[in-house]
Amino acid sequence: MKLPPGITGFFDDHAAFQPMDLKKFRTICYDVSFQKGVTLLAIVEASYPTNYLCAKFSINDQPFQIVMNAYYPLFATTVIAEEGHLTFCELPQQLKTFEEHYQLLSTEELTKHLTDQDIENLTDVEKYQIQLWSPSNIGEAIFNTWD
Repeated sequence: MKLPPGITGFFDDHAAFQPMDLKKFRTICYDVSFQKGVTLLAIVEASYPTNYLCAKFSINDQPFQIVMNAYYPLFATTVIAEEGHLTFCELPQQLKTFEEHYQLLSTEELTKHLTDQDIENLTDVEKYQIQLWSPSNIGEAIFNTWD
């Protein structure tokens, strides 16, 4: 998967990336929470050093979260774990509404080893951060808390 420039949340002086629409994300989260067995626990905005939005849900008493890159309409599902650590999982049926608005990244894609081909379109600043933080897979590069 060739990662687009800016996806890591690091930019050079010439970049002009617009953050994702938080209002739209919130609306989808609230819409999803009206389903039986679904409780919206929290919506967390992307703020330094996190480069993703996060919506935490309880689905039939099981914790899940949607993480969405702050600059690209790409999202994934994770189990709720310790802060800064993401364990990717399959999208529960109750959260399928997100697919109508954003692109779901599969667990298979996210857990693939990050290669030189994956990062060839990234800026030099991002490549430096990749070298510094050494993400073990694509998901750790797309959804990170690097400072």
